[in-house]
Amino acid sequence: MIKYLPLLLFFSSVHAQTPDWVKGQGKSPQYSETIFLTGYGVATTDNGVARTQAEESAIANARKNLVEKIRINIQSVTSSKTEEVGDQYSSFFASAVQSTSSLDIQGLETASYFDDDTKYVRRTLRASHIAHAFVFVKRELLQNTYQQKVTSLKTEIEGKITLAKSFEQQSKSTQALEEYLSCYPMARQLEEAQSILTFVKISNALDELQQTASTNEVTIAQIRQAVTKLVQRPINTVDDLAWFLIYQLKEQTGSKESERLSVLATPLVYQDTKMGSSFSRYFQQVMEQKLREVAKWDAVQQASAPFVVSGSYWEQNNNVKFIVNVRNVKDGRIIASAEATVPSTVIALANRSLTPENYKSALADQKVFASNEIAGGGLTLESWTSKETQGNLFSEGEKMKVLVRINMPCYIRFIYHMADGKRVLLLNEYFMDASKVNVVYEIPQDFECAAPFGSEVLQIFARTDKFEQIQTLNKDGYEYLKEDLKNFVVTTRGMKTAKPKTMQTEQRITITTMKD
Repeated sequence: MIKYLPLLLFFSSVHAQTPDWVKGQGKSPQYSETIFLTGYGVATTDNGVARTQAEESAIANARKNLVEKIRINIQSVTSSKTEEVGDQYSSFFASAVQSTSSLDIQGLETASYFDDDTKYVRRTLRASHIAHAFVFVKRELLQNTYQQKVTSLKTEIEGKITLAKSFEQQSKSTQALEEYLSCYPMARQLEEAQSILTFVKISNALDELQQTASTNEVTIAQIRQAVTKLVQRPINTVDDLAWFLIYQLKEQTGSKESERLSVLATPLVYQDTKMGSSFSRYFQQVMEQKLREVAKWDAVQQASAPFVVSGSYWEQNNNVKFIVNVRNVKDGRIIASAEATVPSTVIALANRSLTPENYKSALADQKVFASNEIAGGGLTLESWTSKETQGNLFSEGEKMKVLVRINMPCYIRFIYHMADGKRVLLLNEYFMDASKVNVVYEIPQDFECAAPFGSEVLQIFARTDKFEQIQTLNKDGYEYLKEDLKNFVVTTRGMKTAKPKTMQTEQRITITTMKD
């Protein structure tokens, strides 16, 4: 049985020197959202964390908060445009949307405040102080910065294509291939820069997005065709496809066998959904084999690997387009990128589904989740499963562990959205006291993979106050939600305004379950 401790009381003495953005938990009349982009974060000195460490963590959390706002906005814009004109262009922005945690926003200014009067009162009576951080940048400055970056990247890519063509005319295939391949990492940088511009430019964002993506896709297609021609190796099987992608990655890194990279290959996801499939798991294994054979790299399973191979695949008419990246975990930088477009008949040879069983209903759920999504500020929640490095793909009977990290005492709630549309309250009012702050904490409960199978979502809420009750129906030992998803999302996100000083945030983990 889980015994819940009483909520730690939170006192803050607000005096004249306290900044407005601290009082407003990241909101201030000085920093209007129409003029500034802002982020707010906090960190405590619990568990022996020094004041300087708390301040650094608060700044990092504030940056994450700003980046999360960008992710939500980009996803909203691209979703709207996809519904209007189809998903032909969407893959160009996949890297930026899916890897926003690594975005390095240029030009940010930082303000910090350490509240020495703030205490969490608990049975030990030990004081815990809070560091507050606020990051901000003017939209106009950010627009100018990234417009220059976009222009510079486009010029550099065009220059490399021109040089590559010149090498081709001189029959210098090796040099031509090198120049073409070097365009791919820059294309990923271009995606991120243009995505940020889409967020900054409030007006005409949708029209500019379509025009930009269409132009870029023509350039990337030109590079793909040239690379395929120069490599001169036909892609007739999935094995050939993996060879082609890994070969491109290897050629870009320039690593020798004596400089073996240690890389973690994660399953590719279907388009921009974060959903895996039986094909995802199969192709991950094929890529690992080619990483060892072709690139001569060490394909490892450890989450601590210094480099990660990830990507996505996109169905386009009668073809499937693949985008694969190698990212340096330490700084988030993409060091290599590869693309390939193959006929759907090649992928069909693997005899594995590209999508989970319940793809259509899961996609509909994702749109509901994305509606009116809010980037929480102050309270920070990180969560992952025991198979995060395996793309959260679980087979029947496998056990799932959930790990979380929070930056202040709070309550946790788990809602599990099953493949058949049922929604279960798995964990409720689980209190994370001060001893669990700033550390990776494993929820002491196992969850087992069972039918129905498909794409499922674990929705994790964190809140500094107890949650309001939700209506459930007890059946077969499970607490099923009575509300449909749309009403549930509206209700739970509405809780944020119920108590002005209450902090709440949520995270979602997309999980793919399968029979074997």
